Amino acid sequence: MCSYICKCKLYYLLTNNKIKLINSLKLKKNRDAHGLFLCEGEKVVKEFLNSKFEIEDVFSTDLNVFPEAIKVSSKELSRISHLKTPGNVLGLLRIPQYKFDISQLSDKITIALDNLKDPGNLGTIIRIADWFGIENIICSAECVDVYNPKVVQSTMGSLTRVNTYNVNLQEIIRQTTVKSYGAVLEGDNIYNASKINEGVIVFGNESNGIGEEVMSLLDNKITIPRIGGAESLNAAVSAGIICSELFRKTI
Repeated sequence: MCSYICKCKLYYLLTNNKIKLINSLKLKKNRDAHGLFLCEGEKVVKEFLNSKFEIEDVFSTDLNVFPEAIKVSSKELSRISHLKTPGNVLGLLRIPQYKFDISQLSDKITIALDNLKDPGNLGTIIRIADWFGIENIICSAECVDVYNPKVVQSTMGSLTRVNTYNVNLQEIIRQTTVKSYGAVLEGDNIYNASKINEGVIVFGNESNGIGEEVMSLLDNKITIPRIGGAESLNAAVSAGIICSELFRKTI
């Protein structure tokens, strides 16, 4: 169950300072400064409450669903929610301080993201990783922040089971002996590829693909063969198709 201590089960008047703090977490610089991020919605908050994440506060309009939360009114919750249509609960959590070790790449599939910018894409890729049991995602420094509220929301709780790291992607690929595979438009047909039990699968920026420096370091390039006339695939769609094929060959 959750690790935070209930502060009060009666109505809790949100101070202006607390409201200001929570609203400031829309920006990455403030999330970094305070070491905090938000999650919202009944399912998502329950996932975090039952995870290894450290809970700072939980605010809810419904103590029947969240009996250990701090009680707030719907009006108060709407003042701190980052959603257009607030639900009945908001969680304030500590950003974990994961430390990446290059040995974590061994004997498994790892997703790497180079300069991915769309929060929805990142959130969906985290869910895809969770679906296929991928433990780790490494993100270049230029990627959208994992704790962006839109990313957290779109993971639907999968962020509690997938470790994410911000790394110097070029250095990681240079240092590791694990083979790296870039998902590109021109590469080896993924359906003809040999079984991959260990590897770093790199997906690039939505508009420009994988950056030149990272591309020059890759061991292999793979592609989903195009049959129709679409110019490209969404990054998250590509990740889903490629992961499905990789794990199909391990079953």
